[in-house]
Amino acid sequence: MPIFKFGYIIKSRREEMGYTQEQLADGICSVPTLSRIENGERMPSKEHFEMLLQRLGYSNAEVNSFVDKKAFTKHELKFQLRQAVILKQMDRATELFEEYKKCICNPTPIDQQSQILYQILTRPSEYSLAQRLEPLKDALRLTCPKYEDNYFPALLSYEEILLINNIAVAHFYAEGKTKAIDLLFGLKRYYENHIINPEEVLRTQPLVLYNLSKYLGLVERYDESIEISSQGIRICVETGRCTMLAKLFFNLAWALVKRGDADDLGTAKQSAKKAYYLAVILRQTKSAQLYRSFFLDIFGEDISL
Repeated sequence: MPIFKFGYIIKSRREEMGYTQEQLADGICSVPTLSRIENGERMPSKEHFEMLLQRLGYSNAEVNSFVDKKAFTKHELKFQLRQAVILKQMDRATELFEEYKKCICNPTPIDQQSQILYQILTRPSEYSLAQRLEPLKDALRLTCPKYEDNYFPALLSYEEILLINNIAVAHFYAEGKTKAIDLLFGLKRYYENHIINPEEVLRTQPLVLYNLSKYLGLVERYDESIEISSQGIRICVETGRCTMLAKLFFNLAWALVKRGDADDLGTAKQSAKKAYYLAVILRQTKSAQLYRSFFLDIFGEDISL
């Protein structure tokens, strides 16, 4: 693909979405460098091109169509790795991470960021949730150098979204509950206010809504927890993406019970049943065991199949 076409793709999409060069370039390259790329005066590295396209909302398949076979292999491995982590398929994630590392010869900041993220996520026993906080922040600053807890980047790649989600999780267990919830609300607003490829949104948005509804419940903000759980459930049902559906139904049931309104118990019972049966169908064994115990404790019935 000619240099000018790379630049044209980036510039036309950026202008279509109403972003400035400063917003798009932040943490990836300098504004003059982006300007030269857009004007066809400079060839972007594959890593920079990939990340710019992700921030501009292109899907995984669309990004792949612009890169060569070696870059495609690395990109595809990272995509599969991200999915395995989200699905908590840790044996597969560990195997994919080892393959991914073999594809990296001269690591860029983007490569380094991915390596730190997946090193932590594929070896959970080596890091407590609280111990993950600073390494995850350091990884995010490789591409978002201005990042602080009170600063939210204007544009994000998918790895950056996962990093912020996991920073929020780490904050919650490091006694930073308010920071955690604020970060997750920030991601929720990001999905609502930016043009992101719908297929890619659905891979991470339910995870963010699950964590947000869970933490709102744990700090006794039950009404908000119920609202966010219900939103996540609607998204999963409408799109047919079921990975987080059982967990969201359980969050809904738990918050309804904790709110203590007798009128909620019928809905809570149905939600808990759905959580259990979905977990069984999706082979989420540990979750199914938890939901069965919850149902027995709260409703006095054994719903095991």
